[in-house]
Amino acid sequence: MNTPVSGLHHIALRTPDVDRTVAFYEALGYTRVHGWSLPQIDLRRAVMIQSPDAASWIEIFDDRARVPMQGDPALDGPVATGALVHLCLQVRDVTAAIEAATAAGGSLRFGPERLDLGQPPVRVENAIIDGTAGEVIELLAPLRFPGDRDAGG
Repeated sequence: MNTPVSGLHHIALRTPDVDRTVAFYEALGYTRVHGWSLPQIDLRRAVMIQSPDAASWIEIFDDRARVPMQGDPALDGPVATGALVHLCLQVRDVTAAIEAATAAGGSLRFGPERLDLGQPPVRVENAIIDGTAGEVIELLAPLRFPGDRDAGG
């Protein structure tokens, strides 16, 4: 099957206490594989952690980052955002995935873009779309983080 998506890459969370959240997932078997900041969006700290089977990741942001994120409708007033920021799909080709997603009813927020994260720098190529239910989805080209282990290894 020739599809633009190869699988789920990660989910992203935001937290008021990055260290506590990372420690929680480390206690469940996750391993820290990379970290960075992006001052241009007020992201003071981000940490990527890899699952015990090395097949997926959780991205953890501090709670001041100005990024598109999921939220629950409030009973009164504006949307109340929670911990879930986005889900990320690994794609074979970012441009082709954008085309497929928008043809299927999604809408492009921004991208494609290329940026370097952390030290040593990890080159990221991605785009952000909204799914038809309003979910925020990152489309991410394949990459490796410095601390990644091989799946099944």
